[in-house]
Amino acid sequence: MTTVRTEIAGGVATVTLQRPEVKNAMNWALVDDLTAAGRALAANEAVRAVVVTGDGGTFSSGIDVTTFASEDGSLDPSGTNVRRFQDAFTVFEQLGAPVIAAIEGYCYGAGFQLALACDLRVIADGAQLSVMETRWGIIPDLGATTRLPRLIGLGRAKDLALTARIIDADEASTIGFADRRTPAGDAIKVATSLAEELAGGPPLALAAIKRLMNASFDSPVSDGLDREAAVQRRVLGSSDFIEAVTARFEKRPPRFTAS
Repeated sequence: MTTVRTEIAGGVATVTLQRPEVKNAMNWALVDDLTAAGRALAANEAVRAVVVTGDGGTFSSGIDVTTFASEDGSLDPSGTNVRRFQDAFTVFEQLGAPVIAAIEGYCYGAGFQLALACDLRVIADGAQLSVMETRWGIIPDLGATTRLPRLIGLGRAKDLALTARIIDADEASTIGFADRRTPAGDAIKVATSLAEELAGGPPLALAAIKRLMNASFDSPVSDGLDREAAVQRRVLGSSDFIEAVTARFEKRPPRFTAS
């Protein structure tokens, strides 16, 4: 991969978009590399938490306009494969491991929607965020009309998507888009620290919590309670539960094994 870099240390994978010369704008190569990176992490049982970030002090300025060009270089958006973009983000939403976006600088359009597909977002002072698509006469089609209302509420989501206005880290925190706020330059450090904390947690339980919460908006509360009970029965039979109880009695940190 040349546009996405993955580094793994201590159970934490850091996935970095690396097209800093264009503020990590997403072309087809980056989208495909992002999908491949996510699938590789899904198959790696050693990965317990993931941080997604951008190179060069910015998260992502959005879609590279070259993705809308035909083979002869003319503008031809009709053939754009929207699902190809969507899949690159959904693979991170569906990872069993928690995924944290570390956001500095620009987080526009597709970049905003990639951060939205993550479980948590660490946003640094000075960051600029926007659901930018209506400025181009199009809709946000990479998850914002579905995921954003669930995260921050319908009215706030409509405000951002309809106006395409730019918000700062302060407003992102106020509306509930940011889960952690940091000084400029500290987003990756804070996100990595949080990832390390999560990586030390019980992986079966964390994966189940993520899966259950992601599904919670798609069915009645009664169905959610049934799913919780079924999953909990399995988790109670795991070695992770036994280890947690044993460690508490032995007054030591637990050593979880995802089994």
